[in-house]
Amino acid sequence: MKRRLSNLALSALTIAAVSGLTVLRTGLAADAAWRQDYTPLTVNTYPVGESFTGISVTDYYADVQLRVSRDGTVSVVTRDAEDVAHTVRVEGGTLTISRPEPTVGQRLFHHEDDDPEVTVYLPAGNYGALTVNTTSGDVEAAAQLGFASASLTTVSGDVDLNGSVAGKVTVATTSGDVELRCPTAGEVEVNTTSGDTELSDSYIQSLKVLSVSGEVSLERTTAAGAVTIDTSSGDVDLERADAASLAITTTSGEVEGSLLTAKNFAVSSTVGRISVPNADPAAGPCTVTTTSGDIRLAVRP
Repeated sequence: MKRRLSNLALSALTIAAVSGLTVLRTGLAADAAWRQDYTPLTVNTYPVGESFTGISVTDYYADVQLRVSRDGTVSVVTRDAEDVAHTVRVEGGTLTISRPEPTVGQRLFHHEDDDPEVTVYLPAGNYGALTVNTTSGDVEAAAQLGFASASLTTVSGDVDLNGSVAGKVTVATTSGDVELRCPTAGEVEVNTTSGDTELSDSYIQSLKVLSVSGEVSLERTTAAGAVTIDTSSGDVDLERADAASLAITTTSGEVEGSLLTAKNFAVSSTVGRISVPNADPAAGPCTVTTTSGDIRLAVRP
């Protein structure tokens, strides 16, 4: 009986090994076939002569970059598969850049080695509303470009916004990181699942960050109004940051760093350690709540 069980076990292991080799060979064959049939990405340039203020970009896999043009002209340069055609037009005062929704075949054969790009070259200055929607592409805007408002949406791409925004900034991403270096901005709202959020060297009207596991960092950033941060397991780091009021909630994340001015501290942690200055009843409120994370804050003008 034992010998029969041993033979059965040996047979099962043999079948598993053969199946694994088959899967590996299939994967290697598919990758080799992709590399044999791979066509280099094609670069297309679209000059823009009409006037506009707003900018709207819709893509799926491409990184979207807004850069300063060297010659003062406006153009859109795309780098994508040969069978992907972008539409570049000015409608209602908005420069609109889009591509058709990927076909089933394009979705199936899209390879991670592909690195498509949409680059918008603009003269330095201020523009109207900026709207970017992409799935896996990154979004980046140069510091010399300012906007009336910014709405940036991506699933797995990172967001890097460096210029001033007169109005509201809205960023939504699932796993991408968000970096904002806005000298000035209005209301800022960031919604992410696992991506980190970092604001540095920014003066904003208010900030609201909702995250599950992403870390939140404010460095040399001041809000004229309220700062609200809500995260489950992400840490919150404040480095020479400040706001009229702060409300920070986290479950297992730590909250630490420094503020520029005194606050009326109201902090609580179920099992974490707490170290904060004495509360100043005349100062703005700073409420920090965590379950297992530590709270360590200081005031350094």
